[in-house]
Amino acid sequence: MDQINNTVIYDYADKLINLANEMAKSDRSGNVGVAFRFAAARYCAYEASMQTNNLAEDKDKQLQLFVNAFTDMLRTNIENYIKIQSPNNTD
Repeated sequence: MDQINNTVIYDYADKLINLANEMAKSDRSGNVGVAFRFAAARYCAYEASMQTNNLAEDKDKQLQLFVNAFTDMLRTNIENYIKIQSPNNTD
């Protein structure tokens, strides 16, 4: 991804996160996180269906593409939070 795409993606992500944070103010049960993940999965299924004319045939390939991308993004964000929580963090 180039810098322009990153800026747009981060802006969209921030808007979604802000909405989730607003919802979580009145629901601390964890439902917001589950709903967020369900919405992401539903949207990814839609995206996968747009990438192929035969989703049944390409299902495993599409699943792996999304799983790999999500795993990379989650790993990066967890590493960022580890740095934030580090007792030696000087930021």
